Amino acid sequence: MNSSLRLTNRRALPLDKRYVIFGTLLPLLLTAAGCSDQKNGSPAAADAKSEPAPVTLNAQLSAAYKEVFTKYMEPVIKAKLPYITLQYLDEKPTLEERIASGDIPDLLLPNGNLRPIIDVNLQYDLTEMIKTYKFDLSKLDPTLIDSIKAYGPKGEIYALPGDRSVKILLYNKDLFNKFNAPYPKDGMSWEDIIALARKLTRTENGVSYYGLNPAGYGNLKSQLQLPVFGKDDKPQLSTPDWQKLAATWKAIYEIPGNRTTANARDLFSKNQNTAMLLNNSSWLLRNPVAGLDWDYVVAPTFDNKLVPDLLGSMLSIAATSKNKDAAFQVIALYYSDEVQSAIARDAALVVGSSLPEIQKLYGTNTASSTGKNVQADFSGKAAVKVIEPYDYVASPILNQAFNDIADGKKDINTALREAEEQINLKVQEEKTKKQK
Repeated sequence: MNSSLRLTNRRALPLDKRYVIFGTLLPLLLTAAGCSDQKNGSPAAADAKSEPAPVTLNAQLSAAYKEVFTKYMEPVIKAKLPYITLQYLDEKPTLEERIASGDIPDLLLPNGNLRPIIDVNLQYDLTEMIKTYKFDLSKLDPTLIDSIKAYGPKGEIYALPGDRSVKILLYNKDLFNKFNAPYPKDGMSWEDIIALARKLTRTENGVSYYGLNPAGYGNLKSQLQLPVFGKDDKPQLSTPDWQKLAATWKAIYEIPGNRTTANARDLFSKNQNTAMLLNNSSWLLRNPVAGLDWDYVVAPTFDNKLVPDLLGSMLSIAATSKNKDAAFQVIALYYSDEVQSAIARDAALVVGSSLPEIQKLYGTNTASSTGKNVQADFSGKAAVKVIEPYDYVASPILNQAFNDIADGKKDINTALREAEEQINLKVQEEKTKKQK
């Protein structure tokens, strides 16, 4: 603004007209002075903004996330949101017990499943806050967002993904070298990997060597995006895809000597007698094992080329929180490039960011990641998690059915048919309970 306002006509004027001119010019002169002060950074002229009132957020996080927040988030919160203080609550007591006592956290961390929060009616749709704060969802893996939306009847967003829970194929290089077998590669099919497992499964000098441990039928089910139920909550386990899943599962355990119920991670990392394991890579990157020469590739796939869904820990806000805006600001800050980059460099978590420049940083500060195929954690198109109202009823029944197939106790058709019958009965029992 031009502050050098001049009177061009200097002839004397009647007094009353001089007052008129002065009254007209005074606001302009004051405005000009104000603009000049603002340009000079004068605190007196700047708009006074009151500091937000101090807020303490109660956060119920896992031990791993508490560590991540303490190391990576708290310094950034102190710098950018200094009026917010995080107070960590123990993982116990349960949510039900906290509701009864009135001690409900503001921030919650469901792990892989939003059902426990929904069951106690603590879910809160973040959609409006995402709009209000102009949070860019495109910076996060879209399949993770789609998996979260599957929990809402209208596609609500009850949480944001804290990380990727990536199932990749770990392999022990020493065993492949010992038995003269080629290392697995990215992009292999289940048929390829099962054929490779046959070459590596054996017993030598009293030691059992396992070619492949898929660590649960659920990973394969996820890849096929298989629903358990059809219309009217009726289980449908006789479809071609269920047959494909069961046949693949059976083929893995038809390899003589490949069946074991011992802890999968221990067999791979401590006993070091498992050649391939479908699991997360991050536990070995964070906790390297002396003497274990390992690497990993993208999980083997079916014809649809999908890897298992990525839904792991999520950050959510309790519906009862009185500090929702502050809680969302903390969540948004967690997904800032600054925080996500720092977490990625240390491989503290497999970050949920979809930005290639952040993904490329993964493990760069971690000695254990040297020479490892770390970008496999961000490769392959992931399945979207299938969420169904009675999946919790079906899960233990299906676990038993697939154990029976692996143990050779039941053929595929019998196991699936009996599981279907049992699930149907259990669902009817659940519906009767809800009606009472």
